[in-house]
Amino acid sequence: MAFLSGTNLISDVVSIIGVLVFCSGLHLLWQSRREIFGWIEEYFRLFRMSMKQVAEPAHPPLELPERRVERKHAVRIALGFVLAFLVAPMLITLGLAF
Repeated sequence: MAFLSGTNLISDVVSIIGVLVFCSGLHLLWQSRREIFGWIEEYFRLFRMSMKQVAEPAHPPLELPERRVERKHAVRIALGFVLAFLVAPMLITLGLAF
């Protein structure tokens, strides 16, 4: 009962909510880990193509080949990053500061 009788009850609750929000953000990122690897693979493919263009400027510009890759769960990835790395640290900091 010492937890409930303290004067910093609100700050403790805000910190605990921040930790839970961080865990939920990591859970969303873990659920979409395969899609994250697909985004990283696509980035490196485009980066490699641009480096080839810089290395050989005499060639005509490279054309992007048509790729029929579905981008699924982009909102889940963005929400996971926002919850885990923006909202949760703010809540934890508020809980520790006040």
